[in-house]
Amino acid sequence: GELENALQAARPGSPEQQLFTNLLEEAQRLKTITQGLLLLAQADAGQLKLAAEPMDLSPALADMIEDARVLAAETRLQFKVQLQSGVHLSADRVLLHTALFNLLTNAIKYNEPAGRIEIRLQAERGEIHLTVGNTGPGITAADQPKIFERFYRAQRAEQARGDGIGLGLSLAREIIRAHGGELSLQESRPGWTAFTVRLATPTPPV
Repeated sequence: GELENALQAARPGSPEQQLFTNLLEEAQRLKTITQGLLLLAQADAGQLKLAAEPMDLSPALADMIEDARVLAAETRLQFKVQLQSGVHLSADRVLLHTALFNLLTNAIKYNEPAGRIEIRLQAERGEIHLTVGNTGPGITAADQPKIFERFYRAQRAEQARGDGIGLGLSLAREIIRAHGGELSLQESRPGWTAFTVRLATPTPPV
C-alpha cells in the first residue's frame, strides 16, 4: 500500500517513479509466489479447502479467454475457441480460475509470433474435458516427465515471454486434483503442445 501511494505521488517519468514501479512489481511477484507455496503446502497436508459452489464453467472460461486475448494483443496470436454452453460443475471459483488461467498464460508465454492458441470445452458422459493447445517450440521428451515438478523449468522457458519459477503447472494440477479431476500433458512436439483438464460434472438427483 505504501509503495502504491509513493508511486502515485512520484513525478511522472522520474527515476523515483521507475524505482517504485519496479519495487511494486517485485512485491506483487513475491506475493504470488508466497500464495502459491501456501496452497501447495496445504495440498501436501490434505488441507486444501475448497469453497465449492455450483457454477457454469462456459461463461467463466469465456471471460478468462478475453483476458488472455488482452495479454496476447501485442503478439498477434490467433485464438480458436470452441466452448460448449451450459457446462455446469461444483467448484471453487477462485482456485479454479487460478488453475485454468495458468494454462492460458502458458499458452501465450510459450508460443511463437503470430502463432495459434486453441481452447475446446465440452461435457459428455458425466465428464468435462477442457483442452488448451498452442503452437511453439514444444517440450522435449526429456522434459515432459518433469513439467509438473515444483520449481522445474523446462528448456523452452528460455524462449518464454515473461518469467516464472516453475510453480504454475504443479499448483494447477493440485487444484484440479482437489476438485476430483486431473490435469495432464496430452501431447507435445515441435510446433504444438496441448494440455487436457478432466473434471466430473455433478450427479443429477435421483
